[in-house]
Amino acid sequence: MNTLKITNPIKGRGKATSAFKQECFQKKLELVNRAISWNGDSSNSQDKLIFNTIWKSTDEIYEVSLGKYGKEFYRSDIRWKDGHKGNNPNDMKPCIFKEGILLEFDGSFDYVFHFFQDVCKINERALQILGSLLFRNAYLLDHDTSLKYNPPTDAIDYITSVFPTYNGIPVEVFLHYLEAVAINEDTKYYTLGYNLREGAGRSNNMLTYTHLIAVLLGKASLAKLCSNFSRPPVGVSPITLEKAKETFPDLEI
Repeated sequence: MNTLKITNPIKGRGKATSAFKQECFQKKLELVNRAISWNGDSSNSQDKLIFNTIWKSTDEIYEVSLGKYGKEFYRSDIRWKDGHKGNNPNDMKPCIFKEGILLEFDGSFDYVFHFFQDVCKINERALQILGSLLFRNAYLLDHDTSLKYNPPTDAIDYITSVFPTYNGIPVEVFLHYLEAVAINEDTKYYTLGYNLREGAGRSNNMLTYTHLIAVLLGKASLAKLCSNFSRPPVGVSPITLEKAKETFPDLEI
């Protein structure tokens, strides 16, 4: 699938090139600053949010938004990079609306991992394409000039043809929800003082998704995936470029 090919100079001596990293960082930083500038409801109620839409389906049935403020805004035990604890003043809540109604939706690793498992049972090629999309999203390769997420339609169409919905949610909507999660992850970690150049936020999340898909496809070690979760940064297990190259040939890394 040619639309998944990475044309940027991502690789140099086994690692992402400095120019590629810088381009990726600038995109993430612009999205973070945009998210920080959005209005939020600070009336001390987690039930009151101001929603900022990042995507609508062409039929306008579905809408993906980020609501401010998220639960970490109201907590005082969030650990910052420098070690002190407090709230995260820029946390948001990724949300899906259907015909204007807010849906209850679980975006945890557990839920997302179950989705990958179910796709794998039906069509491994669809899972491989999905993994390629998530890898590309780690580096914001499918964001247009206004930084809106715009994944290749032929890739979406293929996945949808074999796996149209998951728990009633179209796959395209699910991907845009994961994009909302990624924006929030970058914003949260940037606020807490972490360096987005080093993988914190979007990159670690998306590349962990991709790593699990490689395991499900029989291309990566389950033991390696699990052992990485217990090492700093705890809770993520990003795939390596070499393993991504082996697992997702459409990327042509």
